[in-house]
Amino acid sequence: MKKRINFSTPLSWIIALVLIVPFETSYAAPDLIIVNADIRTADPKQMTAQAIAIKDGKFFALGSSLQIEKLKDKDTKVLDAEGKTILPGFIDSHTHLSSGSKIVTGINLTSIQEKSVWLEMIAERVKTMEPGEWLLGGRWDHTFENKGLPTRWDLDSVAPNNPVALSDIDGHSMWVNSLAIEKAKIKADSEVPVGGQILIDETSGEPNGILLEGAMQLIWDAPTYIRDSDRARNEIEQVIDYANSLGITSVHDMSSRIELNKYKDLALSKKLFLRIFWGEMSKFSQEDDSTDDEDLIKQLIKEYKVHDQDYGPMIEYGFIKYVIDGVLSTHTAALIDPYSDRPDIVGEPFYIQGEINRLVKRANNLGMPVAIHAIGDRGVKMALNSFEYSNNISLANRIEHVEIIEPNDVERFKRLKVTASMQPNHGTGVIGKYITPRVGEEREQFAYIWNGFLESGVRLALSSDFATSPFSPLIQLADAVFRESPSGLYDGPWYPEQALSFDDALYAYTQIGAELSGWGDQIGSITVGKYADFVILDQTLSKPVGRELKSTKVSKTYFAGQLIFPKN
Repeated sequence: MKKRINFSTPLSWIIALVLIVPFETSYAAPDLIIVNADIRTADPKQMTAQAIAIKDGKFFALGSSLQIEKLKDKDTKVLDAEGKTILPGFIDSHTHLSSGSKIVTGINLTSIQEKSVWLEMIAERVKTMEPGEWLLGGRWDHTFENKGLPTRWDLDSVAPNNPVALSDIDGHSMWVNSLAIEKAKIKADSEVPVGGQILIDETSGEPNGILLEGAMQLIWDAPTYIRDSDRARNEIEQVIDYANSLGITSVHDMSSRIELNKYKDLALSKKLFLRIFWGEMSKFSQEDDSTDDEDLIKQLIKEYKVHDQDYGPMIEYGFIKYVIDGVLSTHTAALIDPYSDRPDIVGEPFYIQGEINRLVKRANNLGMPVAIHAIGDRGVKMALNSFEYSNNISLANRIEHVEIIEPNDVERFKRLKVTASMQPNHGTGVIGKYITPRVGEEREQFAYIWNGFLESGVRLALSSDFATSPFSPLIQLADAVFRESPSGLYDGPWYPEQALSFDDALYAYTQIGAELSGWGDQIGSITVGKYADFVILDQTLSKPVGRELKSTKVSKTYFAGQLIFPKN
């Protein structure tokens, strides 16, 4: 059998044209070729091309339109891209698809700035529901109006007969009504995991309807909530279709095993068109934390690994996630120095250092990479300490979010080979809102330092953390490139030196995600031999990419050479 030729450079492509047809007697033409395109490959060896050929679900060749058209035969489908831009399929390396299912089936308050409008929308939604059915979803953001957190009584006024549990935009707070509190048997003195808090009304001494961090577990454990939450999860296929419509062909999903079983069923029946690199999320309560069961982890690694002979890698149980602190918006992110607007608070981490050290080392010893949610500079430092203690730089360990950092810790990321996994819209979403009040002008220059990591040689992955920010990679890429408030709350770019070039941002949203999953030689770029996951945009991006990026949409999405959006 003849050795496969590497098409990754123009020179090798020309050589291949000479060799492939005359000497390969079993030569078969490509299934699909796309010509007249603006192809951005995310492959540093060959950044651009004009045309691609696809065969058996993989990229077969790339080069000029004239070169590629010579490979076709009567059965080859030819598509003229009309100059439109083609990019690799996006890889979102931090998602929560189950949260997305609740947004799809429940209520979505994204970008709605007034509480009065939230309540109007909730009132209309419950009219379509049966009494006693839980209303889920959320993504409310109280920092728009800056009038304080909402209360249970706000919800009671519009939804007295349905328990309501709505996560905030960060996913670290929950707004519930009185019926939900009753169903979950929550009292002012209910025990909650470390770092969790039930906020109390000062007048009545009763829970006021806001649950912070681990206190949300009280709702999640309520039997009727579990029932309706599972019902929402059955709509996970709608979320997968939504991902495909945005050009997403692979995700690192941090959801529950309920979703994982659903993914596996879909994959085995060849109905899954989204590669799932799955991370077990540690529970706030250590008493029932399955990530601390080594035998179970080994079993899951074997059980949940699906590689399809046509589509390639589909599912893998690949990492463990721990949450070390909260978020800046509610003063629960762990800081080294007190909050500038609350000097009595530093934010308490959810683990002591010795415990997170033990968990990380145990996971790494099992060959499992670890992802640690750490937003505050103290949380980030603790996460780095745990990776240093584990002393395993061969694994793709990473820290999620890294919203503010003590400057000297940047070098530690590089030395420990820890990936900075960040979400551009999280950064732009706080501009002109609460970032300056929370940390002050002196510290805010060390917030969301995307380009600072790259310039220091730290591996940077970009993602959405859906459903806490927009799922669209194009929105996230525009946020990374322009670094502007999506709400118009700030004039111009915020710390523009931390913005990314489009090519750097694209690489972080494609190839880096593939490398973190261990699939970097199979997906992540438009490279000959890799599975043909790619998107065609609805317009041509300029060079360098300009503001047209903000209005660009995905026109077509292909998965292993198969058109999956729009559906046939």
